[in-house]
This record gives sequence, structure tokens and C-alpha cells, in this order.
Amino acid sequence: MDTEHLMLTLCEFLDLSKNVPIKDVLYDAFRQAITLGRVPAGTAINEKQLAQALHISRTPIRAALDQLASDRLVDRKPGSGVTVRGISKHDAEEVYEIRVVLEVLATTKAARNMNDDDFEALRQLLEEGQRMNAANDVDGVVRNWDEFNQFIFKMADSPRLQSIIEPLQAYTRYFRNVSARPEIRRNEAMEEHWGIYLAMRFGPEKKIEQVVRTHLRNSYGLISAEMADCGIK
Repeated sequence: MDTEHLMLTLCEFLDLSKNVPIKDVLYDAFRQAITLGRVPAGTAINEKQLAQALHISRTPIRAALDQLASDRLVDRKPGSGVTVRGISKHDAEEVYEIRVVLEVLATTKAARNMNDDDFEALRQLLEEGQRMNAANDVDGVVRNWDEFNQFIFKMADSPRLQSIIEPLQAYTRYFRNVSARPEIRRNEAMEEHWGIYLAMRFGPEKKIEQVVRTHLRNSYGLISAEMADCGIK
């Protein structure tokens, strides 16, 4: 993919309506284009040429690519520039398998640590997500799901567990964005979150494992189908 085609592809995903720095807008556009396979693995990115094509400075492009490198979506090597890594179906399957283990553990630990006030805060978070879903605020729902997961990992009170899952966040956010787009799956996922909440509050722990596994399996099924539709192997 040459720079012109890369620029045109990125423009399809650029959302300039958000009141955020241009580096963040570029990062979101790159992330979506790469994870959906619109910018294929192996694509070389020339910062200077892309900056000229977009009529902006190289600084926000470099910042966006640095974040993508941290997310392991691109490789930045001295003397070789930036190359897209992309996401394969194998990546998605591997991340799913790891998430099942880590999220079951985190959710179980969180349930042990939470008191009535914590469960009330989690319930209110779920109700907020329901309101956003009813208003068809998809971006709001995605943010709500992020907050739901962050709440659980915070309550798990396990910094090492958090540090292990942190490198997977780019993939997780992508999966969450894809899962939230179809209304049917969005409604199902909201119900699954309520199921996780109820299992955490009333147990037993075996039920927590069951509902978390079901939730992630259903999400992975949608992701796998979406990647197949996009020709990602």
C-alpha cells in the first residue's frame, strides 16, 4: 500500500468531530484501519510522506505511531521505519484464550474484595450503560464497557495481574468496538454484564467462571465472523 492509498484509507476512519488532540484522532483512525485489515500487515509507513499527504506536521503522526508500537500493532525499528503488524485470527484466538483465564481470575478476586457500596457502584455503572444503549449511543456503550472492566480489575487489587493484561488492551478495545456495533450483540452483551454482576454478588464462584467464559466466547464468535468477512486470516 503506497502513501496515497494509506492516506485515503485513514481518511475513512478520521473522526474530526471529537474535541481531542489530532494525535488521538490519528491513533484511533490507524487502530481501526489496521485491526479491520484495511491497512494490511507488512505495510510500510513513511511519516514524512504521510504528513505531506495529510497536510499536517509529522509530530502527531509520530505520536500516534508510537502508541501503536506500544500496542504492538506496528513495529518501529531504527533505520527501517514503521511497519504494520496487524491482527490475525490467530492473534484473536490467542487473546481470547488468555483473557478467559485472566478475567475469570480478576472477576473472582474482585467479588471477594467488594462490599455492598462497591456492588452498588457497579450496579449504577450497568444502569448507565443501559441508558446509553437505549439512546443508541454506541461510543458511550463502549466507554461504559471499558469502565466496567476497569472497575473489576481495580477491585481485584492485583497489580501484577493488571500488568499482565495491560499489553492486551489494544486488542481488547478493538474487540469491544466491534462487539458493540451490531444492536443484537450489544443487547446480549449488556445482559451478560448483568449476569456477571449477579454472579459476583451472589455467587457461587463457579457461576462467575461460567458467565465470564460465556460472555467472552460470544464476543469472540462475533469477532471471528467479522474478521472472516474482512478477509483477515
